[in-house]
Amino acid sequence: MITAIRNLINSRWGVVIAIAFVGLIGVAFALGDVTGSGSFGGLGGANVAKVGDQDVSLGELDQALDNRLEAERKDNPTLDMAKFVESGGYDSTLNALLNRYALATYGADNGIAVSKRLVDSEILQFPGVKGVDGKFSRPAFEVFLRQMGLTEKMVRDDLTQNFYARQMLGIAGKAGKAPESLVLPYASLLLEKRSGQVGVVPAAAFVPTTPPSETVLAQFYKTNASRYTIPEKRSVSYAIFDASVVNAKAEPTEKDIADYYKTNAAQYAATETRDFTQVVFPTEAAAKAAADRITAGENIGAVASAVGLSASTKSGMTRDALTKETTKAVADAIFAASANGVSRPAKGAVGWHLARVSAVKQLGAKPLAAVRDEISKTIAGEKRGELLADLTTEIESEFDSGATIADMAKAQGLTVETTPMLFATGQNPDNPAYKPIPEMARILPAAFDLETDSSAQLIEIVPGEKFAMIAVAEAVEAAPAPLKEIRDVVAKQWALAEGDKKAKAVAEQVRKAIAGGKSLNEALAATGVRLPAPETVSGTRGQMSTGQQIPPPLMMLFAMKKGTAKTLSAGGDRGWFIVQLNEVIKGDASKETEMLAARRQEMEGLLAQEYIAQMINAAAKESGVTRNEELIARRKKELTTRGTNGQ
Repeated sequence: MITAIRNLINSRWGVVIAIAFVGLIGVAFALGDVTGSGSFGGLGGANVAKVGDQDVSLGELDQALDNRLEAERKDNPTLDMAKFVESGGYDSTLNALLNRYALATYGADNGIAVSKRLVDSEILQFPGVKGVDGKFSRPAFEVFLRQMGLTEKMVRDDLTQNFYARQMLGIAGKAGKAPESLVLPYASLLLEKRSGQVGVVPAAAFVPTTPPSETVLAQFYKTNASRYTIPEKRSVSYAIFDASVVNAKAEPTEKDIADYYKTNAAQYAATETRDFTQVVFPTEAAAKAAADRITAGENIGAVASAVGLSASTKSGMTRDALTKETTKAVADAIFAASANGVSRPAKGAVGWHLARVSAVKQLGAKPLAAVRDEISKTIAGEKRGELLADLTTEIESEFDSGATIADMAKAQGLTVETTPMLFATGQNPDNPAYKPIPEMARILPAAFDLETDSSAQLIEIVPGEKFAMIAVAEAVEAAPAPLKEIRDVVAKQWALAEGDKKAKAVAEQVRKAIAGGKSLNEALAATGVRLPAPETVSGTRGQMSTGQQIPPPLMMLFAMKKGTAKTLSAGGDRGWFIVQLNEVIKGDASKETEMLAARRQEMEGLLAQEYIAQMINAAAKESGVTRNEELIARRKKELTTRGTNGQ
């Protein structure tokens, strides 16, 4: 199936959520682990849960997982389903899906309404669902659904659930003000300053002087195989196409153009427009009195100003446009007035309208010859969309039946290209200068998600406009590089690993010496090894939360008691730190007005998230969430084992 615009974990399809309330729902469903769970009972084998009286199918869960994985891959192209599941993505996606159902069920049971008209208005915001007249087009909507691989029920159900959540969570998230008894201590804590010393025991100071035996080196290589693993490489066959492949078939006939002109005759008929200045009066009597004064020669703006009102000017208004903007009575009155004349008072939606017409323009009818090219382009555009949707559906069907890229490319007059062996990032290990085409940003993630022996697939490059047929031409699984090819590298890392073990022992010796009363300088000197002199470090607790990269030893200072010392690995078999905390100066934010305001806002945001989480908890509890734990666990295991989305 064509992968469409999918962004969020809590919807089958990203477009709907994107158009709705990304910010609010993004916050709420980030709390995806708040769903309560119940014991399994009475659920169908294809349903992962039951929320109230609604079944949540395995298919819905799989779709949600696909959406979330695709979104995650934008930042991490090498991510596969197995890694995503292992990192907690499966559980958070399931919980978010159940939360969405619970909120909708709870809302409906407690009198919250989501009307069909509201859902209709949201559908009108989708791309490509309007006709050339700017109104909803059923054929265009059906093309949109086919391109997205959706049904109308799926669309409406998603929108309805999201509107329930929007109303409920919008209110729940409006937390009260954070109490000053919390704000001041919190802000003061961030101003707390700590200082101490850091000593270093480098692994390089303890590396063995004797090289390892072949047996020892082989064992180290085996134990640390992940360090030397070369990522999976794949060669991808692809054929890219866009709407140009159906251009010839999309050209309208003369009959098509004539029929369109006839159907939309009103659009091309003679039109009268008017420019006018109007005032809306609260009563008919006031409007009539003003009309007499304006007819007698007074300026309409001055008359309006004299009674505390203001005039507004409109230009190029047609009768239909004015009717939609006001009422039929107002439009009829203004279009009945002569040029430079005053209209009779007419009742509008909120008062009585009076206008002076400044200009009347007659626009002649547009003959077919004058608009033929315009109509031809419109029809061709609509036909291209329909033909392209039909073509993509046909290609997918053929692939499902075993057709190859070569078969379908030949049928459409396309050329099949094949990439060299690439990593999922697009890098060519055999040619560092290789630059993939821009479309590979979409092709490679999809290609690396395919089973190596699976049939070809169709994906979207630009939604609804540009596509690619893809298949795995060749694949080499991720595996460690042969030891003989990287022996020198492995030997150096073995030496550092051995040195790191000794460095750890020395660092512990120093820590114990400090605990016994020695200074850091004295403890380092007592090791008998020439080590770097310790450095003085200091910082505030607020620095730890700035998002900037903070040296681990400095961070360690804020997890210690004054006068103590701790050891900390430098990572990567590079050695060990000894961190000693010497001084703690408490902070006082009582006079930091801007800081207090920022911390207050921060705490209120946290309170809002907590209220939202509690709202979701309450909805889940009241609605009744019953999980099919056996099916949930089985599906999770399948996805982890296969490393694919299983579809």
